[in-house]
Amino acid sequence: MEKEPRTGETSESEAAISTAAAEWFARLLDAPSAADHQRFRAWLLADERHGHAYCELERLWTGAGLAGEPGSTTGVSRRTVLKGAGLALIAAGTGLTALRLTRPFGDHATGTGETATVKLADGTRVELSPRTTFSIDFSETARRVRLQEGEIFVDVAADAARPFTIEAGDLKATALGTEYSVAIAPEETSVLVTKHAVEVSAGGRSLILDEGQSLSYSEGRLSKPGDADTQARLAWRRGQLVFLSTPFSKVVEDIGRWRQGKIVVMDRQLARQPVTLIVDVKRSDRILETLELGLPIRVVPLSPWLTLIYRR
Repeated sequence: MEKEPRTGETSESEAAISTAAAEWFARLLDAPSAADHQRFRAWLLADERHGHAYCELERLWTGAGLAGEPGSTTGVSRRTVLKGAGLALIAAGTGLTALRLTRPFGDHATGTGETATVKLADGTRVELSPRTTFSIDFSETARRVRLQEGEIFVDVAADAARPFTIEAGDLKATALGTEYSVAIAPEETSVLVTKHAVEVSAGGRSLILDEGQSLSYSEGRLSKPGDADTQARLAWRRGQLVFLSTPFSKVVEDIGRWRQGKIVVMDRQLARQPVTLIVDVKRSDRILETLELGLPIRVVPLSPWLTLIYRR
C-alpha cells in the first residue's frame, strides 16, 4: 500500500515538514485523485509552514527565481505539478512570495560551499563557514558581533576595556580571553570553546563554558556543558566534515551548506539512523555519489536544485 503523506503533527520539526512536503510533491506528480487534492489542502491549512515548504520544493524543482544554472525537469511538466495543487496553495494563503528568497544582510557573508577569514578592526580573527552572515557593532565600551546564520570561529584579540560578545538570537557568548565558535542550526544554537572560557547567557541563565566544552540552546533552554570533540566539530576549517554516530538527517543538513540545492530525506527511520563518515568538502560535486556508494540509500535528483534520498 502506498504510504500516505503526513497530515500534520504537534511541534513538527523543519526536517519533518520538508519530508512531508516532498512526499506530497511526489504524490502530486503521479495522477493525484480528487481525494488527494482535498487531503493536500488540509495539510496546507494545518500549518502555514507546510505551504512555505511545498512552494520551496516546487521552486527548486523548476529552478524558478534562482541565479545560475536553470532548473530542469525529469519527464513531468511544471503545469502537471501545479494542476490542482496551485489552487490549494492559493486557498491556503501561501505563495512563492512567502518564501525567504533572500538571505540576511550583514557586514560579512559567505555563500554555499564558501568559507572565509576576516580580520576585524580590533585584531580579532573570524572564520566563516558556508552560508554564514554576521554584523559588527563595536563601540568604546563593547565589541558585539551579531551572528545571523551559519557558524563562525573566532580568535579574540585582548581588550579588557571592551568585552567581546557574539549574539545569536537570544543567546550571548562573551569571551573570557578566548577561541570559540558559535553556530546557528535549524533546531538549536551551539557554542564550542577551544581555548580558555566563554560566558554563555540565554533563557534567563548564565553558564561558564570551559576549554574543550560545548553546549546548545533550544526552545528557550540551555543544555548542560559537556565535553566535545573539537577536532571533529571544527573539521570544516580543514575542508572536511566529520560525523561520529550522527543522525543521517543532521549529516544531510550539514552537507546541504556545501552544495547547491535542497536535499530531503524521504524515510524517517533513515533520517534517525546514526552515521559515521568523513566527507571531503573540496569535492562537493561528488558528495552525494560518495554517500550512495557507502550507505544503503538511493539518491534521486529531480533537478539541479532538488534531490530526494530514499532507503535502498
